[in-house]
Amino acid sequence: MISRAIAAIALLTASTFSFASPELLVPVEVPNIQLAHVETLVIDGDINDSLQILLNNTLKNKSSDFYVIDDISEDTLNNTLTIVITLYNQPITLPTDDWSLS
Repeated sequence: MISRAIAAIALLTASTFSFASPELLVPVEVPNIQLAHVETLVIDGDINDSLQILLNNTLKNKSSDFYVIDDISEDTLNNTLTIVITLYNQPITLPTDDWSLS
């Protein structure tokens, strides 16, 4: 029973320090949502690398809410893969003082 409590505390402690990775958006969704542009990243990797692993490794230390894959290109002569992504955050909206019922 004590080992279960210790394991639960360890899991809770580890989860509080973990960062949430950004969520993928379809490029068509971006104009319909008010998002704040954070940065555009170019990821270069080996042509045999997994797209998901390259994205996860790049985004694990980023603190944005969403990302969009803008371009994926391969160079078969140099065996490289290039991914261009854009990071976005949800803008902070402050509550208004409008208390009227509409």
